Formats: sequence, C-alpha cells, structure tokens
Amino acid sequence: MNSTCVALFCSLLTLAIVSVSSGPVEKKEAWGYVNVRKDAYMFWWLYYTDRSEDYTSYPLVIWLQGGPGVSSTGYGNFMEIGPLDWNLKPRNSTWLNKANLLFIDNPVGTGFSYVTNTSALARDNKQIAKDLVTTLYSVLDTVPEFQKTPLYIFSESYGGKMTVDFALALTQAIKSKNITCNFKGIALGDSWISPLDSVFTWGSYLYTLSLLDKPQLAAVKDFAYKIKLSLLHQQYKQATDQYGQLQDIIGNFTNNVDWYNILNNEGPPTANNTVNKLDKTHPLYKMFTRLVGHTYGDTLSDLMNGPIRKKLNDIPKNVTWGGQSSDVFDTLSEDFMKNVIPSVDQLLANESYIDVNVYTGQLDLIVDTPGTLNWIDKLTWAGLKGFSSATRKPFASSSTQTGGYVKSFKQFRLFWILKAGHMIPADAPEAALQMLDMILSKKKYF
Repeated sequence: MNSTCVALFCSLLTLAIVSVSSGPVEKKEAWGYVNVRKDAYMFWWLYYTDRSEDYTSYPLVIWLQGGPGVSSTGYGNFMEIGPLDWNLKPRNSTWLNKANLLFIDNPVGTGFSYVTNTSALARDNKQIAKDLVTTLYSVLDTVPEFQKTPLYIFSESYGGKMTVDFALALTQAIKSKNITCNFKGIALGDSWISPLDSVFTWGSYLYTLSLLDKPQLAAVKDFAYKIKLSLLHQQYKQATDQYGQLQDIIGNFTNNVDWYNILNNEGPPTANNTVNKLDKTHPLYKMFTRLVGHTYGDTLSDLMNGPIRKKLNDIPKNVTWGGQSSDVFDTLSEDFMKNVIPSVDQLLANESYIDVNVYTGQLDLIVDTPGTLNWIDKLTWAGLKGFSSATRKPFASSSTQTGGYVKSFKQFRLFWILKAGHMIPADAPEAALQMLDMILSKKKYF
C-alpha cells in the first residue's frame, strides 16, 4: 500500500463508527461512516446472512440505489431486498436468503450520508467511483473476514451508471494491490447506462402500448431529437433540463403514466417537503420530485428518521435522512445525461474477467427494455456477435409461472424480468430472487 493510502486509512480508522446489533429479527449487523474526502461522509450498513453459521461461505452483495440521491439503506433495504419491510415485518423474499448484504448511501449527501460543505458533493461519476472504493476499503478493513468472500455489486437505475465506473476503479485498485477483495461481478438493473437510448425509445414503447397516438408519438420523437442535438453539442445541463421537459410532455399525453411501472396509475408524483429543497420554479423541481422525491415518502422518512435512527445511534444530530438529496441531484445535473457505454466495454475487455449482468423490467418506462437492447447493440465488445446469436432461455420463479428469460455468452448476461417495472425486486420478488441465485451460482445454470 502506498503512503497516500496509509495516510487515508489512518484517517478512516479515526472516523469510522462500527456497531453490531441483534436487530429486530435477531440479524447480525454492522454499520458506520467513512470520511471519504474532506467534508464528505459515507454511511454503510451491513447485514450478515443467517443461512449458515459460516456466513463468509455466502457471497457479499453491495446494493447501490439510483436517483441520483435515493437511499440504499432506506429504499433498497426496507422497500426491496432487506430482511424487513417498511412495517418492520420479516420479508420472505429477502436477498439475505442468498447472500450477505451491504447497503451504501451513495453519493455523499444521500440518505444518512452527508457533507459539511456543499462543495464536497460529487459532481461526476468518476468522483463517485473513487468515494465508493474508499468506502469499500474501510468496510473490508472493519470486517476483514469478507476480503476473500466473492463480491458482487448489484444496482438499480442511476445506481447502475455509478456501478460501472465503480467496478472499473475497483479492478484497478485490486490490480495495484491497494485493496484486497474477491471481486466477481456486477449486475445492472434497469440502469441509466445510455440516457439517449432510453429517451429515444420512450415514444415507440408507449405507442405500442396504446398510451400515445400517432401525433403524440411524432411530438415525443421530435423533442427527443432536440435532446440528441444538445448531447451532440455537449450541452449536458441543457439536455438534462430537456429530459425533464419531455417527461412533462409525456405526462400530459398519458394522464401521468407511472414511470416506474406503466400498469400503475397513481397520479402526479409528490415529494416529501423535508427532503425537497429545490424551489418550485427550479428547472429540475418536477424531475427531482418524479425520480427521487417519492422515495423519501412520509412513511419511509418517518421510519428512517425515527425508529431506525434511534436503533443506529450513530447518526450526527444535524443529519436528517434524505435532507441533502435534492442537492445531490442538482449537483450531478451536468453529468446526468452522459452515457457510460465505454465503461461497460472496458469492463468486458478487462483482463480480470468479471461477470457483467444486465436485467430489465418489462413494465419499466424510465429505462425501458428497447432502450437497453439498443445500448447493448452499441458495445464494441468482441463477444457481442456470439451473445446476439446465443439462445434465449426461459426461467421460472418459485411458482410455476415464467419469471423471465436469460441470454448468456462468456461473461455477459441479460435477464428480461416479466411483470416488473423499474423496481424489479419489489414488483417481482420471486423472479428477482431466482435471478440472484443464477448470478451467484452461475456454474449451476450456465
């Protein structure tokens, strides 16, 4: 380890806080803060699987939420894959049945993570990746028994965009011997890899589902082309503003279609006032409310800022769960519409040969399946032709129904998850758990 890393490590040791608790359902847990940079503090929460006394024989899964600005320790934990639901009742489909789970509130300023100066908020994907590597280094030093455990990074939405650069930074840190871990692969769920490919397919996707007519389809396509021009001219902030405008147009055309699951009809989105600090006249106000604000709904916010905060007992008094989320979203607006397809290509070409899994929900609009298929076709990976011609196979959930389909070639895998929207583990928990098992036990299935 070089001298810079040693100095950083010493700093982390003095600032990390670790606790172990039996928890509401007798789960072994650990949590703490990592001072990743000056004025920037990342919060993490680890659950140990209770499937075996030798928990290190089970993989370690990192879960990264989207947004940017949505909390993994809150939303991903209590609404999707953690041991308890938002009523603090046991979840039968928890991913703890298959792995140890590490939730990270990322980027800094998200969930219980915080900054003491807004200038410390991450402004691009590369900085986010560095912060995540620093966090993981500290976590694995705190629980060194996981250094040899197979490690996977699972993600959702914007979390997938962050994951690909995190994975690149992590493989480099491993190669440089700055971190010790057994990194095996990533899984990108409904991930914001190529914003333009998603935006460009919204119209046709909605049209085939009877949610647009021909004139409306033409209007959506025309506006999507404006976003394309902005991106071609590297006007990234303008493209982000236009993205929000196009969502408003589609909302007006479709009587506010649910962007997370097109079969839901919940009306216009609302945000928790305690987290939305953006003025209503701010260009990103509606976009933030739609993509991030609802994940800090009153019920979850009351849980996290009440019983969970009391349980953790390590949260600074001046930190409110989600209190800086709108700042996170606004600060990353310049980076929001940039694609990371080249980063996926780098991972596939990487000599470390980690698995790259992609999974997409049939009913998701934000990152629709047609857009995902389009960016995959743009990969320069040498194995793309073999993947394209590979046989797609169905797989069942724990019931007798088909849970989805999977296509695999070498280290790349694509899952189509049926009857699921953007939050796949919440919409199709049985199929998501089956997919998790297939990824973690690849020799068994592929």
